[in-house]
Amino acid sequence: MKKIVALSLIFLLSGCVSPTTQMTNNNFSELQPSTLSISGIWTISIGPSISTIKLEADGNGILCDDTSGHVVFNKIKYANNMIYIENGMTLEVKILNKDMIEARAILSASNSNMIYKADNDLKATSLKCVKEL
Repeated sequence: MKKIVALSLIFLLSGCVSPTTQMTNNNFSELQPSTLSISGIWTISIGPSISTIKLEADGNGILCDDTSGHVVFNKIKYANNMIYIENGMTLEVKILNKDMIEARAILSASNSNMIYKADNDLKATSLKCVKEL
């Protein structure tokens, strides 16, 4: 019985994209960003985290994540309806306009949709991120 459970678990997880796989296949430095018709700043709050995306019209930008005071900055590039993060992670962009970015992060077996709302005045951005953006 234990073997059946173990084999089932291996089978279910074998097709998943993990953060480790994404980071191993990181091609951030080779990516050429796409130009955008808009630029701006968008923010989302998820539990104890505040995440802010700043995108320029040339497709380059910054992602600032503040989780309970621990701040991490990463360069980002927008190309082919994806936001590529320099740490190897990616966000699939469903909607990108002046009001919002709706993106999906694929982490292991779970998919999470995130809606970043326009925040050009930095009112929803964490104080530590505001200083750097």
